[in-house]
Amino acid sequence: MSFPKYFDFKNSLNLFGLEKDFVFFKKLYLINKFPKVLMLSGAKGSGKSTLINHFLFSIFDKVKYNQNEFKLLDSSLLYRQIKDNIFPNIIYLQGSDFKSIKIDDIRNLKSNILKSSIINKERFIILDDVELFNINSLNALLKIIEEPSKKNYFILINNKTKPLIDTIKSRSIEFKIVLNENKRIEVINKLVNLYNLEKVLDPNKSKLTPGNYLKFNYICHENEISLNNDLLDNLSLLLNLYKKNKDTVFINLVFYLADFYFKNLKDKNIIKIDKFYEDKAYVLDNLNKFFTFNLSQNSLINAINNKLNYD
Repeated sequence: MSFPKYFDFKNSLNLFGLEKDFVFFKKLYLINKFPKVLMLSGAKGSGKSTLINHFLFSIFDKVKYNQNEFKLLDSSLLYRQIKDNIFPNIIYLQGSDFKSIKIDDIRNLKSNILKSSIINKERFIILDDVELFNINSLNALLKIIEEPSKKNYFILINNKTKPLIDTIKSRSIEFKIVLNENKRIEVINKLVNLYNLEKVLDPNKSKLTPGNYLKFNYICHENEISLNNDLLDNLSLLLNLYKKNKDTVFINLVFYLADFYFKNLKDKNIIKIDKFYEDKAYVLDNLNKFFTFNLSQNSLINAINNKLNYD
């Protein structure tokens, strides 16, 4: 399944909702107080990577970056270089469930850091999804960030989907990114208007971060998935998509739809509270086992069907 370009934060030319955070970081940079190791923590899709990208745009392309509107012109050469990972002063390294960062990746990172940059400016190393790095990679990374350097800055993006070792936390300055409810809805609506999207999911009821909303809304729209559909029909469709694409976005959407289903049951008082918690725990546990141990899809659907008494 092909995804639109707005799925990638590197294509985000507009910054919404985090303007004050941008101004704060830029001020720190201008007075030479920007942390050597900064950790941005917050829910996935809250705009952490986009914020850092715009911060870097404003440093390395002052002509094309409009700091009053928090917007980069797509004619920027830097924009294209960052998309292609060829700008020498910005290095990206991203963890994921399917491509674990290995020690060799960290060694290559160290080698790249030691190389002289073409532009006589600071170098920023962005470590995205750092909570997904394996323990050996994190220990190797620790040795790098402990080495003093006037030119190198490390920015760790922590989505808090998994615990992060304390030694990494203790070496960094943590800054939490949080969108309140009004700001969350405002950002989603701005993005929907910007990309001219049809709202399949209700931003007010979804409780999703802007990034997750865009992704989930697109997948639901393209595959005719509705929150009003039968839960098992939605799960079957998404599990087939996951099997083809092996992308964690489908896993996240599966759990979101399951959670929404049970929230709806609870709100409508359709089942007794003890039965509610029992059924929810059963479904979530079986979904976790399915993705962890690559179990049979038919067995999973049949088990959930029997538990929830579907006809």
